[in-house]
Amino acid sequence: MKNKFLIGELAKLFNISSDTLRLYDRKGLLKPIQDTNNSYRYYDIRSIFKLSRILFLKNLDISLREIHAYMSNKNRERLLHLLKKKDREIDLRMQRLENLKVKITSKLELLENVDTKLDKIYITPIEKRVGVFLNLKELNSEYELKQAIKQKEPFLKMSSWLVEGQIYTSLAKSDMEAGIYNQFRYFIEINSPENDIPKQMVVMPSSNYVCMTVLGPYEDMVSHYETLTQWIKDHGYVIAGDSIEKNIIDYDSSDSEEEYISEIQIPVKISDSDSFET
Repeated sequence: MKNKFLIGELAKLFNISSDTLRLYDRKGLLKPIQDTNNSYRYYDIRSIFKLSRILFLKNLDISLREIHAYMSNKNRERLLHLLKKKDREIDLRMQRLENLKVKITSKLELLENVDTKLDKIYITPIEKRVGVFLNLKELNSEYELKQAIKQKEPFLKMSSWLVEGQIYTSLAKSDMEAGIYNQFRYFIEINSPENDIPKQMVVMPSSNYVCMTVLGPYEDMVSHYETLTQWIKDHGYVIAGDSIEKNIIDYDSSDSEEEYISEIQIPVKISDSDSFET
């Protein structure tokens, strides 16, 4: 047995478990040799080189199924194909991780800086947004709500709800002008191609928005809207479109209503009788 390795010896040599070698045996990747004179199963010198190749490919995150397929018919072209395929997968994974990093950084900045904006009214330009509305005030039952959600299913799959984890609500321009602040709708923002916007979607054009970030339960939202719409009127602006309410911390983010944070955004334009102020 001087030139043979028992399963425990080979496992120790490569710093892997005996169970890993048994798995490779079951998968047909690396089978031990059965000694016909006794019950011993052992690995020869050739097994060392083969195991090193298997572990190399496994450490590249190549699946055992792919490794087995390659080992069953090894050649240079197949090895190139296997490595190039994994290289492309890694590029895609790195791109996904970079996108995740951007999203996490953006969310962190939003949460960490939100206190500096609380209860302050400010004007900021916001780019065009494309999406669909889910109008709850027109629904009379949970069944109708379910059907409405199912109708929006194609949009939900590419919406900010899934991509960014960001929920928006909205009040209609006509309701705000009439002083009605409790008839909200959900706004589902869609990452839509610039020149290929489906007819079912609405476009909220680029505009200057009067904004205020508020803290507390939703029952206080009416008074916040009253404050904002009065400020708009007092400063010579008029409401130019539907509002967007960005729910930064909501009931799915905190169990305390006192921690709810929302940013109210109302598009405005200067009234005909006044000049635009910045």
